[in-house]
Amino acid sequence: MSNAKTICTVCNYIYDEVLGEPRQDILPSVKFEDLAEEWACPECGSNKEMFQPCSCVSLPVYEKTCVVHSEPEYQQLSSSSKSLIKKTPVGELVARNPAYACVLEQHGIDYCCGGKTTLEAACNKKGVSVEAILKRLALALQAGREPDQSDWTTSSLKALIEHIVLQYHNPLRLDLSRILALAKKVARVHGANHPEMIEVLEIFSRFKDELEMHMQKEELILFPSIASLESHKTIQGPGCFSGIEHPIAMMTKEHDDAGDALCALRRLSNNFTPPDDACATYKLLLNSLAQLELEMHQHVHKENNILFERATALFGSIYTKARRFAPPEI
Repeated sequence: MSNAKTICTVCNYIYDEVLGEPRQDILPSVKFEDLAEEWACPECGSNKEMFQPCSCVSLPVYEKTCVVHSEPEYQQLSSSSKSLIKKTPVGELVARNPAYACVLEQHGIDYCCGGKTTLEAACNKKGVSVEAILKRLALALQAGREPDQSDWTTSSLKALIEHIVLQYHNPLRLDLSRILALAKKVARVHGANHPEMIEVLEIFSRFKDELEMHMQKEELILFPSIASLESHKTIQGPGCFSGIEHPIAMMTKEHDDAGDALCALRRLSNNFTPPDDACATYKLLLNSLAQLELEMHQHVHKENNILFERATALFGSIYTKARRFAPPEI
C-alpha cells in the first residue's frame, strides 16, 4: 500500500502506518504490508484482503478512532461554531475542508450526492451522534489543509476541470473496463452458487455504459461551457441562462443514478465481503468495487458541491449584470 493509509472496505476502519494500532500492540511506523497474514481488522475482524489504499484526504496522527481525544481540544470549537456546523450541508463542509471527508466516510455519511443535507440531518439518518462527529471534525479542522492539497473553492474553474478530468475521468475509463472483465468472469464461474453476482454484472454493465456517456457529455459540452464562461465573463445570445442550468441539473441527476447503482452493488455483495468459496478473482472484483465507490465519492463531491455550485453562482452574477445593462425592450 503506497500512501501509509489503508481502509477496510467492510467497516471503513482506517489503518494508519504513522499510528500503528495500540489496541493490538502494533507500534507506529509498521507498514500495512508487514502485518502478519493472519492480522484482522480491529473493528470488524475482516482479513487483510479486504483492505484498499485509502482515497480519503490524509488526516493528522490524532485523527483516528482508536486514539482518545481530550475534551479540552474539542472545547476549542465554540458553541456557536458547533451550532453553525450542524446546520451546514455536508458537501459544503467538505468543500471548505477536505480533511472532513475521511471522517464522514468512516461513518457512511454521503457528502457527494447527498451533499445538500445538513450534518445534523445526515447524522440522524445514519443513527450516529452528531456530537461525536463534531468532535472528530473539530480535530480535523485544527489540523488544517495539507500543503499539497489545492483549495478548489478558490482555484480557477478551468484548473478544477483539468484536475477532475486527469484525476478521475481518465483513470476511471480504464478501471471500468478492467472491473467489467472481472465481473463477467465471476458471474460465469460463480453465478450458479452466487446468483447475486449475475445481477452485479448486469448493474455494473449499465453503470459503466451510463458513466462513460456521462463523462463524455461533461467533457464535450458542460466543462467547455463553464471554462468559456469563466474566461469571457459574458453571455452570448438570449436564452443562455437555461443553457448552463439545464446540463448541470442533468449531470447532477446522473450522479444520483450512479450513486444508486453503487449502493445496489454494495448491498448485493454484502458490503463487498467475499464468501468463503471466493477465488482470487472474486475477491479482487469486490475490492475493486469498494475502491471505485471511494473514488466516486470524491469525484462527485468535487463536481456537485464545488464546480457546479461555483459555476452556477458565476453564471448568475454575469446574467444579472447583463440584464442590468441590457437596452430596454421596445
